Amino acid sequence: MKQIVLPGNLNGLARYTLDAKTRHYLLDVRRMQVGDTFEAIDETGARFLCTLLSDSARIVEVSLSPIPDGERPFTDSRARGTHALPKIALVQALPKGQKFDLIVRQATELGTSLIVPVITQHCVGAEPSDRSAAKHERRQRIIREALQQSGSTVRTEIIPTVEVAELEGALERQGFARDSTVRILFHEAEQRERASLHELLSGNTGSIVVAIGPEGGFSAHDFLTFSNMGFKVYHAEGPVLRVETAAVFAISAIRIIAIEKEIWKR
Repeated sequence: MKQIVLPGNLNGLARYTLDAKTRHYLLDVRRMQVGDTFEAIDETGARFLCTLLSDSARIVEVSLSPIPDGERPFTDSRARGTHALPKIALVQALPKGQKFDLIVRQATELGTSLIVPVITQHCVGAEPSDRSAAKHERRQRIIREALQQSGSTVRTEIIPTVEVAELEGALERQGFARDSTVRILFHEAEQRERASLHELLSGNTGSIVVAIGPEGGFSAHDFLTFSNMGFKVYHAEGPVLRVETAAVFAISAIRIIAIEKEIWKR
């Protein structure tokens, strides 16, 4: 576990009582004692330096000291010298079964800022309304666990599943409006002139939205809808990727280009 993620919004709190799982990890796995400190992040992205005030088997309290932006006390030298990355939003058409859980975990580990599950024409089925809240809660739990395991400093958010017709509004509300983002549709459509991923990301890439289809890909109607929202097509040559692999490939490729862009300009 690279970092501790505490649930909720802890701004303004001076003390916090740890849950059983976090208590076990700190006391039994890391063997921490009263007075020891560790860094934590809450679900709003706020960071705290925490100090153990008690090490009881039942109740463990910590004090919370906010860490101002830009003053994070790095405890791992590998965290130094990191490059500023663009904000990445993943629009993922819902796949079958439990594949989306894996996609959520991997996208979080890769530093994705926003995950938007969307229903497209080739999705097997929509999520029943009576189960959508439970699924959303489980996905948020997966994100918290992935943040803890990976140590990612990016606050990953996920919103409830939307239809394609609702996607533009959802992206705007989350700070990924069309006029301020680069939008890329990973699609197998054959076109005479296709831009490379480097070309698509050559301009101002402060925010990037990448869309991945379901197992059956995007339909012609989906393609037109995404095109009307300003998405540019990118087709990666080579073998056909599984939906859960395609998301990892897309986010990883974008991260590498963004990280190394300044080096290539020298």
